[in-house]
Amino acid sequence: MAKKKKKSKRNPDTGDRNRRIAIGAAVVIGGASVFVGTAMGVDLLDQRAAEMTVVGDPIVEIVYPGSSTGESWMPVYERDTLNDRARAAVRGTRALTATPLEEVGRMLASSGWAEGTPEVRWTADGRVRATLQWRVPTAAVRLGGREYVIDGHANLLPLDFPIAQSNQFYFTNASESKPARVGDRWEGKDLTDGLALLELLRDADLLEQVEGIDLGQGRESGTLSIRTNRGAKIVWGGGPGDVRPGEQPTSIKAERLKALFVKTGRIDANVELVDIRGSDITLIRWEE
Repeated sequence: MAKKKKKSKRNPDTGDRNRRIAIGAAVVIGGASVFVGTAMGVDLLDQRAAEMTVVGDPIVEIVYPGSSTGESWMPVYERDTLNDRARAAVRGTRALTATPLEEVGRMLASSGWAEGTPEVRWTADGRVRATLQWRVPTAAVRLGGREYVIDGHANLLPLDFPIAQSNQFYFTNASESKPARVGDRWEGKDLTDGLALLELLRDADLLEQVEGIDLGQGRESGTLSIRTNRGAKIVWGGGPGDVRPGEQPTSIKAERLKALFVKTGRIDANVELVDIRGSDITLIRWEE
């Protein structure tokens, strides 16, 4: 007579522990498969653990930029758009596999907001979490009745507004055409110089009365002129650091603006046209 094998009692804690180990392994493997276009470690995932952990489409959590108070400068509608696109990207994908990570990574990389490669990982509770270095709106280029927002490196962001509605410093008369895709750089030395001038004015605490910068056109293309909130024009000349015959160095131009502000309370000296390029400052008031 065959001897009956003694049935061992299964320790419920062991089952839970094994399941946690399996899930933990899946999270680590999935997490290692940050958006790089490959599906590393998919065959090693415990699919049963994945199904038990996440039912249905994965939940995507995008870590948005915030201020010290926890508020985000990004428009709510743009966050809603990215959230909708993220949900669409993972629809029908399998939990704790590399596919949702890749799809969300591709979506964010093509959104125009990402500087470099987004990092997309599984979290311990089965969510897809995406973090990235966000491009920050810096100015807007006026073109054809719209203002197209760019970052500090002239990369085109997915934001455009009617004229005077972007709440950004603006550029007019850019020499190069608008990029075909968001995220691409808006070419042109004049625009690069204009961004450098904005930064210089910011560092010198001279931006309060500035609304925009005219980059020049025709023979004057590349000759920068500051537009103030009175509608006045301050002819600056070549970009910061440029050396042009007959023009004062950048440091002298900046000091002249500071001197005008101290003397008159305005960088435009309360006149309509200021030219700070030459050996002397030229001030012109239109006759009434």
